[in-house]
Amino acid sequence: MFISLRPWKNDQGALIDPVSPNAANLIDADESRKWGVLPWEVIGNRVWVAYSDVAFKEDVCKRLSSWEVIFTEALPEEIEYAQDRVYGLPKNMADIRLGGILLQQGKIEADDLLFALDQQPNFGGKLGAILSSDNRANYWEIAEGVARQRMLPVISLVEQAQLTAKHPSTQNVWTQLEDSFWIRHQCVPIAVYGNVLTIAMVDPDDAGAIEELKAKTGLELSITITGFRDITAVYAAYYQDIHSAKSREGLKNVLPEWSAHKRFSKVQWVMMMTTIFLVVLCLLLWFLPTLLTINIGVQIFYIMNSIVRLNWILRSTKMPLEVAVTDTDLASVDRTSLPIYTILVPLYKETAVLPTIKRALLRLDYPKDRLDVKILLEEDDTETIAIARSSQLPNYVDLVIVPSSEPKTKPKACNYGLLRARGDYVVIFDAEDIPEPDQLLKAIATFQSVPDNVACVQAKLSYFNGSQNMLTRWFTAEYAMWFDLLLPALYASDLPIPLGGTSNHFRTDVLRKIGAWDPFNVTEDADLGIRLHRDGWRTAVMNSTTHEEANSEFVNWVRQRSRWVKGYLQTWFVHMRHPVHLWKELGPKGFFGFQIVVGGTPLTFLLNPLLWALTTSWFAVGSPIAHDLFPGWLYYTSFVNLLLGNFAFTYSNVSGMARRGAWGLVKYAALSPIYWTFMSVAAWKGTWQLITRPSYWEKTTHGLDTSYAENFTKGVGM
Repeated sequence: MFISLRPWKNDQGALIDPVSPNAANLIDADESRKWGVLPWEVIGNRVWVAYSDVAFKEDVCKRLSSWEVIFTEALPEEIEYAQDRVYGLPKNMADIRLGGILLQQGKIEADDLLFALDQQPNFGGKLGAILSSDNRANYWEIAEGVARQRMLPVISLVEQAQLTAKHPSTQNVWTQLEDSFWIRHQCVPIAVYGNVLTIAMVDPDDAGAIEELKAKTGLELSITITGFRDITAVYAAYYQDIHSAKSREGLKNVLPEWSAHKRFSKVQWVMMMTTIFLVVLCLLLWFLPTLLTINIGVQIFYIMNSIVRLNWILRSTKMPLEVAVTDTDLASVDRTSLPIYTILVPLYKETAVLPTIKRALLRLDYPKDRLDVKILLEEDDTETIAIARSSQLPNYVDLVIVPSSEPKTKPKACNYGLLRARGDYVVIFDAEDIPEPDQLLKAIATFQSVPDNVACVQAKLSYFNGSQNMLTRWFTAEYAMWFDLLLPALYASDLPIPLGGTSNHFRTDVLRKIGAWDPFNVTEDADLGIRLHRDGWRTAVMNSTTHEEANSEFVNWVRQRSRWVKGYLQTWFVHMRHPVHLWKELGPKGFFGFQIVVGGTPLTFLLNPLLWALTTSWFAVGSPIAHDLFPGWLYYTSFVNLLLGNFAFTYSNVSGMARRGAWGLVKYAALSPIYWTFMSVAAWKGTWQLITRPSYWEKTTHGLDTSYAENFTKGVGM
């Protein structure tokens, strides 16, 4: 017979304890604890006794020889906490359980303790971390409880963070270990006296940290307990300037040729100026033949671009090419051993979407005590900082203030957050994102199933307000084509993948190794995807979707798309500084794919208006130049190219919407060629900004209509 000793609530909400004090007091507390048993009910001459180990049954029977004993099996932790309830806490402080201390101090209720005990068998984790991550106790209360349990001193560091960080005796200790060591192990040096280092820790059971500290410093340790918020306050004080410089200059200093801190290399400048000079000279000497030659080159580019892209799309339409994580795969993931997962959420002047990301974080199906969420706030955005601090965010959310510096870009903020990351894995979510609740679990399952050289897993992106207006419908069709068809085809073909701006999951150690994001590149995601591939790593695409907010206003949309085009151009010029090296690292197939996707995409949008102008002049005024530029054979070739290009673009968008099952939007995807004109406007604006303001991050406004996000999370629909 098995019995649960947990208190339970009756229909009136009253808490009922199944353990009768009259029964429990039939043996004394010391015997009960020594034998691991507890009498919990007595009726007449019968007494029911809970046990977890059969070894002491005989002792119990002797002690209760005048009673009829009925043994019932129970979990050892339930017996221990029941003993605390009826006998009080044991006198030996080393034997006190943290839950009992917190109950005795009135920091938690019995319901809170029962919740944590329910979580532990299924998800693992420490009781204090479970209680704090679920906002059932704050970090300082847990620290006080741990200090009392271990009979160790407790110290508050929030008010003296600057003094602690700058203590003269510890400056050498800080530098003897990597930044990642201090941050991952949640400890800081307090002071050094003689050969003794006083260290403040959140978890005194972290034997690995203690051993490494002793080995690296050669000092004896004196351990003090503190809270997680105290630790992060000290990190902010000590690392602010150090990490600010690293977030700006890290890639530029270590791998300058892979950084967009300068627009073009000297060789590229010379080649561009030489090309312009030669083209102008040829136009002056051979005007029409030169234009005809350029036109032939453009037509060849268009037809190759259309055929290659259409081939990729057709391959994806035949069968899903992404990593398909099934319910069975998720069920096989051991949740008790899941690693810490860092989530970076860059946020700048977007107070309207704070409720969206809060709801999205709460919906995530992942042990909350292993979530390391960092909302990245710019130092000068005082309004958002104030609102975020008053938003009652979960305890596992850490507000990280990014020092003001140039360039003021999302990748710089992400670099700053990465330097504070504790997770084995890290993912980016934009502030308006709503990832599927099981996305982190799917990412873990994907990493476990793919080869070891896969360093990134890209989730798909779509929009929760796709039906808001015509612009959002076209935008949704573009994303469906890109993330549901094109990127999976690139993954299946082992081609470099330009990442999406959000929901890319990384192995943290690899991300740090390759220099993380380029703060000077305004499509840092695409650039990072190419750098990963060049360094021998691969990106997988998985069957999980993050829903975002599609821009519903044209001017706002142009800001985002022009930044995207500018960033693709930046990425192309950065990686084409040394074409021979790029060829060797990507291989012929990868090099060609890079030209089509990263170079060809913005080039198409830039060339379209010029060709449209020629076409218009042909039909409208019968321009002689247009006739000369399109002799018969080239005219028919161009006409076929026009039909093929429009068909490929439209078919891709329609197929993407069909693959996603958004049948109500398919008919609007058929009008996608109109969307081309908008993209060309954005492309030319982005090109101009590449020359005048290359690293300027043109802010996109989100939260224009928050009802779509709210309805989506409630399951109302798009």
